[in-house]
Amino acid sequence: MSFVVDANLLLYAVNESSEYWSKAKAFIEKCAESEEQWCMPWPVVNAFIRISTHPAILPHPLSPSQSVAVIDQILELPHVVPLGEDSTSFWKTFRHDITSLHLRGNAISDAFIVAIMRSKGVSTIYSKDKDFLRFSGIKLIDPLKV
Repeated sequence: MSFVVDANLLLYAVNESSEYWSKAKAFIEKCAESEEQWCMPWPVVNAFIRISTHPAILPHPLSPSQSVAVIDQILELPHVVPLGEDSTSFWKTFRHDITSLHLRGNAISDAFIVAIMRSKGVSTIYSKDKDFLRFSGIKLIDPLKV
């Protein structure tokens, strides 16, 4: 089985002031030790770096070097595969979800990740973001749920 870890879990794992910090950190460590294929869509990388360095969002933001180092550490794992969009199947899926689900605003970012996942045959995402439930064929798992 292959899976995607959403940026929110990575953010909780580096934010010690988060109520989810210890669980998220343990979950990310488990993913790092796993032999299952961990797929890392570039939009997740972008979101993590953007948010983890933002002083208005995190009480103790990471420096750009620290943020990039977190991603480097993940991408260096032998079972981690970066994922990007391809021109044909990605666009068809992306535009279908936007129009059929009438998506707007922040939901577009989720659709972008889902379109990449679908075009690469990945159906499982670990996230606390329940908005992923709107996408058929995507299995959302909240690893921090009590």
